[in-house]
Amino acid sequence: MVRLRNGASAVSEDELIKLSVAAAEAAAIDESERDMIESALALDDTVVRQVMVPRIDMVTVEANATVIDALDIAIERGLSRLPVCDPDIDHIAGVILLKDLARVERRSSQRDVSLRSVMRPAMFVPETKRVDALLREMRTDGDHLAVVIDEYGGTAGLVTLEDLVEELVGEIVDEFDRPDPLLLKQIDGEFVVHGRMPIDQFNDLTDNNLPDDDWDTVGGLIFGKLGHVPVEGDTVDIEGHKLTVERIKDRRVVLVRYKRL
Repeated sequence: MVRLRNGASAVSEDELIKLSVAAAEAAAIDESERDMIESALALDDTVVRQVMVPRIDMVTVEANATVIDALDIAIERGLSRLPVCDPDIDHIAGVILLKDLARVERRSSQRDVSLRSVMRPAMFVPETKRVDALLREMRTDGDHLAVVIDEYGGTAGLVTLEDLVEELVGEIVDEFDRPDPLLLKQIDGEFVVHGRMPIDQFNDLTDNNLPDDDWDTVGGLIFGKLGHVPVEGDTVDIEGHKLTVERIKDRRVVLVRYKRL
């Protein structure tokens, strides 16, 4: 307990979490409300790297593409914004909005114009930026997408306003989202885990304690422990946990089978 200058008492973060748990158990608040309180408190400890769409999963369009080309990509992938590369993914020149593409496309004389004349400035943030700070900036500036930059100045990924809001309220599913479960429990009690599932989320959902000090995802944990690029069938034993690589795609860990030893 902390006492403020005016004599009022202030509770610590741990005490707030305990209060929310007690309130949920007493049915004073819903479980969803308790989860939101804990998520809000955790925002100041979460960095952009932990919630971003990684570089390899980014959908981009080249600056010399036409409006029609970009419009086709946006519609096919169900995206309202696309980063524009010039000339490659490490050099993002701007962001193109679906509504801008649609407006230009209606003018038949401008359908073949370059995206450079239509794109908007991109927002860039370091991968170590805190999520709560970025959320405030996006709300203030009106940006809905930010390009995440690594320590070498290259593109690490991207993060959207929706990604940040989901850290507070949970997964937001719209008509464009395609089901892609990160965790499936098997009949034998084991789990099949997607390689990009955050370790802390896996621990919360399965009541486990996989180490997350040096890695953000289950796939990253396997890379770190193996010390080489995994192949299907590789196994990692960590403090009573067994992780077996079940599927690899383009050197990425896609599926992992988890078993508690």
